Order: sequence, then C-alpha cells, then structure tokens
Amino acid sequence: MFKEVDIENWPRKSAFEFFRNYEDPFFNMTAQLDVTALYEFCRDNSLSYTLACLYYSQQAVNGITEFRFRLLHGELVEFELIEATLTILQDDESFSFCYFPSENSVFEFNATGLESRKKYLALNTFDVETERLDLVYYSVIPWVSFTSFKHASRGDKSLTIPRIVFGKFFTDGNKKRMPVSVEVNHMIMDGIHVGKYFNSLEEKFLNPR
Repeated sequence: MFKEVDIENWPRKSAFEFFRNYEDPFFNMTAQLDVTALYEFCRDNSLSYTLACLYYSQQAVNGITEFRFRLLHGELVEFELIEATLTILQDDESFSFCYFPSENSVFEFNATGLESRKKYLALNTFDVETERLDLVYYSVIPWVSFTSFKHASRGDKSLTIPRIVFGKFFTDGNKKRMPVSVEVNHMIMDGIHVGKYFNSLEEKFLNPR
C-alpha cells in the first residue's frame, strides 16, 4: 500500500529536484551505536542478535516518513509499511538473500526469522522479492568493526531503496558498540533524516523490549 507524495507542497521539493539531476545522488553515513543492553537482552532471552538488530532497525525505519519514500515510475510515493531483505552466508562462504516479513514483537520476529533463514538458505538465490520497492536492503559484516562502507552500484540514480549494514560489535570501556552504515538517495532524504534513524535505533537498542 502506498500513496503519491504531493511534491508541490513538500518542503523538500527544491532538494528533490536538485539532487535528481546528480550523476551520483547517494550518500552514506556510519555511526557506532551502543548495543550493550541489546546484547544482554538477546543473551537473556535466547534471541538471535542479528535478528534483533534487524527488528529494531525496521521499527526505526518505519517510524521515519522519508525512509518510506520511493521513486516509482518517476513518481514519488510513500509506502505504508517497509519490510526487509538481508544477506545470509552459505556454508561454502558464498552469500544469498533472505526475506523477513514484519511481526508485532521481537520474539515473533525471531521465531519467523529463523524459519525464513532456514528456507532461504536452502533456496540459495539472489532472486528475493526483486520487484518490490517497499523494502530495505540489509547486509551483515560480522568480521569487521568498519568505520565506513561503500556499496557496489549499478549506476542507476533512480534507485531509492536504503541500504543498511551492521558490522562487528566491539568493546569500548564497559560498553559494546556496533558500526551501522546507512546509504540513501539524497533525492528523498537528508542527513537530518539519517540522524533521526540513528537516534531512534540507538534508543531501541538501549531499551529493548
């Protein structure tokens, strides 16, 4: 479900038109978020840490209007709900994609997410919900606490699906922190919106429930 955005009355109309003409309108930000409480919550409740990160990230994404904007056949639309695909590692160290439907709680998301992962490991395909725009593309790089990230690109400046990457958490004093990379199209949002995402996500990581 989506609705067309009234661009004429949108405060970002001029920015949208400005960046629409850019050869490379994408920008990327990386932040190191406090995951201490999240790590302990997952340990105490036998939850997958990665799936918990994905669940709370999706909660943050759906709470920010601009993260639900997409360019559809040249028109700007706002989706009611955004879901997720995630890269998963195969036994031979290749990777494939997995689709995770939304759920009402982290516990339900963990249960269905484990089943989804099992299903898509067996399918071993890149062809996962490829026609949909109401998604965020996620990756996990659990081997590196990176400080920046660059995605491969087709050079298609009309792409408006955000791409988010979780890195390896690390110890910082008495806290655990995890790098999170966000790449978005400047046509549909600015640094303030990515900042809102980081603030919302860290708040959810600090108070998981």
